[in-house]
Amino acid sequence: MKTNICILLTFIALLFSTGVVAQTTEILVLGSDHENKPGAEDYDMVVRKLTNFKPDMVFGEYLSPADYEALEPGTWAFQGMKKSKEFIAKTYRQTPKNLNKKIQEAQSALQKFPYLHKVRMDLTAWYIMQSDRGNADYQIYLIEHEMKKHFGKSEMAYYTQHFGNLDSLKKLRLYRPLSEYTNIYFPLLYGLKQNQIYPMDCQKYDRPWSEAWAKADSAFKVLRTKAKADTSSAEAKTYAAIIKYSNLTPEDEKHMTKSPYYNMAHPRYAELNDAWNFYGGSRFYGWAGFPDQHIKDMFAQWTLRNEGMCANVLRQAKANHAKRVIVGVGAGHRKLMEDILAKDPNVKIVSFLDLAPAAN
Repeated sequence: MKTNICILLTFIALLFSTGVVAQTTEILVLGSDHENKPGAEDYDMVVRKLTNFKPDMVFGEYLSPADYEALEPGTWAFQGMKKSKEFIAKTYRQTPKNLNKKIQEAQSALQKFPYLHKVRMDLTAWYIMQSDRGNADYQIYLIEHEMKKHFGKSEMAYYTQHFGNLDSLKKLRLYRPLSEYTNIYFPLLYGLKQNQIYPMDCQKYDRPWSEAWAKADSAFKVLRTKAKADTSSAEAKTYAAIIKYSNLTPEDEKHMTKSPYYNMAHPRYAELNDAWNFYGGSRFYGWAGFPDQHIKDMFAQWTLRNEGMCANVLRQAKANHAKRVIVGVGAGHRKLMEDILAKDPNVKIVSFLDLAPAAN
């Protein structure tokens, strides 16, 4: 009997190790505001709730180095990183050989002793050279919020020589005081003692998305002009209905809380977000003057981007055997990403609404 049990346990262990029985990954997609003003949210409360979730990995709306290098020059994401690269090229003069090895060695050294300030500054520059914007931003956050107060004279001089000052970093958008990363995700990572943020953005469809948006915007302006020119027209009825649908109802306001992050996790927010981002959304297909095809084209490109983002999350989460994952993303992405990720039978979607209250 004991022999049979041992054989059974060995068989079960083999199934898990070979991937026949896949591990369930809990994924929390947190809809985030890109502009987090002081006092608008209890950010410490949000961080505590996320900390209690105990994520193995935290993803941000950043491109991987490979995906950045594949971007078309002139696109928004390409140009933003290009400025940082040009700045660092002037202050560091040359890219070291074996850049990946240098980064790994610096990461290892900082894991053992986090107050190697010059090593951290070099690591930040190397991340920029490697086109890893997310982890460069994270190191800048650590320098500004946790490490700079411990700098000696030589370390401050080294910082000034290579990075200028905080205003320089703000101009390069390497430090964004109002971003969700500065206020939530980087403090979360630091508290968890995790040394990196994982990239998951997908910008392959940026150009066709921009073209679809421009056409939809032009068509909506035509609808609005007709509606205002003749308030008794069918187009006026469409326009008035869109405006009404895009506003908060008394019922919405009754269920809103003081926490924007709680509100952004609510199902109703996803409906409103579609109305705000897609000129009323699919609800108005077939209405007089509504640009159905242009809005459908927008939705198609939007879906492709979100599918790409989800694929990036799943690939890395599975490779790292993650049990719990947080995906920080603009609030407009949350519902669609949850729906896409939930199609994976080994994924369990967790809502921010369901997290236990954060203890002080």
